[in-house]
Formats: sequence, structure tokens, C-alpha cells
Amino acid sequence: MKLRLLALLALAVPAATLLSPREALACGGCFAPPTETTVVNAHRMVLSVSPVQSVLWDQIQYSGDPREFAWVLPVKPGATIEVGSDAWFETLDAATSVRITAPNSFCASSGGGCGTLSASDSEGGVAGAFGNDQVTVLHRGTVGPYETVTLTTDTPGALNTWLERNGFGVDESTQPVIDAYVAEQFDFIALKLQPGKDVKEMKPVRVVMPGASATLPLRMVAAGTGANVAITLFTISEARLAPEGFAAAAVPVDLLAWDFASQDSNYGELREKALAAQDGGRAFLTPYAQQGSLFSPVSSSAAPFGVQYTTSGSTTPVDTIAAAFAQQGLANGETQDADCAVRFAEIATESRAVASPCPAGVPLSDPSCGEVASGQIDARELACGPLDDLAVAMIGLHPRDVWLTRLEANLPRAALDTDLVLSPAKQERVDNWMRARLSVHAEVLCGAALPLVDGDRASRTRGQGTLVGMTLGALALAAAIARRGARRFASRPA
Repeated sequence: MKLRLLALLALAVPAATLLSPREALACGGCFAPPTETTVVNAHRMVLSVSPVQSVLWDQIQYSGDPREFAWVLPVKPGATIEVGSDAWFETLDAATSVRITAPNSFCASSGGGCGTLSASDSEGGVAGAFGNDQVTVLHRGTVGPYETVTLTTDTPGALNTWLERNGFGVDESTQPVIDAYVAEQFDFIALKLQPGKDVKEMKPVRVVMPGASATLPLRMVAAGTGANVAITLFTISEARLAPEGFAAAAVPVDLLAWDFASQDSNYGELREKALAAQDGGRAFLTPYAQQGSLFSPVSSSAAPFGVQYTTSGSTTPVDTIAAAFAQQGLANGETQDADCAVRFAEIATESRAVASPCPAGVPLSDPSCGEVASGQIDARELACGPLDDLAVAMIGLHPRDVWLTRLEANLPRAALDTDLVLSPAKQERVDNWMRARLSVHAEVLCGAALPLVDGDRASRTRGQGTLVGMTLGALALAAAIARRGARRFASRPA
């Protein structure tokens, strides 16, 4: 039986004092041998910021079939690098991706409705591919581990020497970027990997740095990219964060249409246009921002009884992102500890801060770790055996105050000329579940009967029962789509 719980959302807590734009975390650049053609087409990153530490997870997606290539991250002295889990990115991505549901639709026949729905069923609706309240987390193969080396700026040209010795070249456009980071006293962590022929994603890595930092050296991302690079950035902090110096893109929800023939929406097309239209593509979209959603159930206008999460092939839903993370780790074989999900539920409303009992750079599983101070939560309580990404992300944070925010961009290479600085945004919730406002091919539901399509309930006066038919705008859109033939809309971001 599915749990139907509403999210408990605490008040926003501004965290401007947590952010220090003078320190920067690592974003990786990729270098391939001269004979290989490898293009990085997407970066996925998670940034956790607390007064104690800042942690960046990074994963790249690439095209081409390289035998090997190198990934270089500029870091400040004192940073340590570790391998993250596939479950971490897979869960955050699935839980925060935009979900589109169809407009409520009914058939104008005597007492009849579309399928099993009736015109009097005010809570009924016809949902498509993403039309229910359940999210399935899928697993994709990745490659790792890595051969790593830390190169200090004390040795001039150390990075170039290492790259050349290992058969990697530095093109002329990238050399000034490397020189700039050297002048700013960054060190470099270089990773050498040998991906399999069928694997197009790297195993995530995480960089842990002491202190609060919300600046990402985006300039390094330009190395190895094509004309554009898709960026998905998840932020975990005690405030909703947003990029400085980039436009804020927004998808026009009034144009959001659902095609009942293909069971798909035009969200992907609207998203692509919204990102490209702002400042030559120098824009970020915020499709998700919620406080408390890691450990508490969440609801939305399209899933009012609570969102459920499952792993691929699982029949047991869970109702929080943290529990879904544990479930996905089990499905991936990245942990055997299932008891951690119970502990997650116990700390959802905790006002105590999470603390690490270990010295800097020492993993939570190390026997040398001691105990945390009174009034703190031991980070080991949030670790699922070796699956410890959530525990590491929460160090220095108070569970009930934590915001999870998703930011997306499709940046042209020219936009990678400056570092990415994040700062507190307006502390407003952004729901990733949306109901389409327009309908296309609604006639497939009712045959000869006239379909009546209800718009987004949020736009209707509470208590009204009037059903809304197709608008002229929807009919015009339907005609345009019919002319395009069998072209399908995309229902979620790439």
C-alpha cells in the first residue's frame, strides 16, 4: 500500500554568511590524445555548502569512443578527492526532473467519461508517461576507478608535463586558462581513466574542501567541450541558491501542451527555447527547489497525496529522496545496508547539525574516527555502509533547514569564460510537477464524443466545477502539430 503523506516544509533560512566567493571548488576539464576525438557534451554536478566544508560531485557525459583520456580539476590546497556513487546522481536526477501530467479531460456524452473517468469526477484526470505520482530511478553504467595524481603550483609547468608524459595534449585555447589558475595558486588533481567501449559516463568523483565555498571554476569546463555543454547542478545548503551574472530562464507554462496521441508534452521544446533566448544562452533554469525534501515526503499540485519513488524493477515504493537513494544503492550493489532508510526518517525535522567524527580527509568508515560533540548528529548515522554520499553532503548542515535545488543550463562555449558564483536566491519553492494547460489530439480519448479539457486547477477559482473546452490557441497548436506529422514532443529535459 502506498504511503500518502504531505511534505513538511520548514521556513527558509537565509545563508549568506555561509558563502565565500573567494574560494573555488573544482570543475573538470577533459583532455584526449591527439589521435582521439572525444567531446564532453554534459556535466552533472552536486554542490553541498556548509560552514564546515564544501563538497563538489562531478560527472561528465561524453561522445566518441576514446581508449583513454584525462580529467583535470583545479582545486585549492587541502582538497581531497574520493569516488562517489552512481546512486547519488541517479536518485537526485530522477527525483528533481520535471514531470508533466495531462490536463483533466472528459467526454461530453450523457453521463459518460473518458475511459473510466466521468465528467463529475472532479479529482480525475488522464495522465500520460509522467502522469502518476511515482518516480522510477534508473541505473546507467559508468566507468571507474581512476589513477590520480595531485600536481602543485609550486612546480611550474607540472600539469603540462604530466599531460604530455601521458600522451595528452593541451590546445592553445586551454593553455591561458591553466596559466590563470596557476597564477591564482590553484593545485590540480589529474585523473586518468580508461572507459569501456559501451560506457559514456564517468564514475562520479567528489572533491571535499574545508570551509564554505560557492564558487565553481567554470573556465576549466571549456576544456574538451563542443559548441555547447549541458550543465545540471544540484545544490544542497541551508538556502536556495542561484548563479550570479547569468540570466534566469523560465518555461512559459501557459504554452505547455499535452499530446494525447503520443502521450507526451512539448516541455523539452519550450525549455530549449527558453534557455537559448536569454542573453545568448548565458542562462540557468531552476526547475526544482524545495526545503526539507531530502528527508521528508513532498507533495505537489499534480501529486497532492505525495510523491513515491521506486528503483527499476522494484515493487516497493518509498516516500523520500533519502530513502530512494538507499534503495537505489541496494539495487546497484553499492551497499548491502538497508537499515539506513529508517534512520533517515528519524532526523527529518532535526535542528541539530550533522558532524563528522573523523579528521579531515579520513573516510567515515575509518576505525580511527572518534565521537561527535554533544548536541550533534554523527554523520555515520546517515551512511549506508560504503554508500556515504548523503552523509558527506550533510556535514555541517541542519537536516530540517536544508534546501535541494536543481539548476540547468545549455551554455555556449563562450559563456565558460568566467567562474560560476552562487548566492542565496529568493527563498521560494519550485515544484517540478506540472499539469499541461493545452491539449492536442484529445479526440483520441473519446472517439466521436466531444472532448472537454480542463486546464491547470491552480488557475481555477476554488470550488468551481466548470469544465473548460479546447481554446482557440490549443486548436491552432493542434493544427501546427498535425502538419509536422509524427514528430514527438520531449517530456523532460535532456
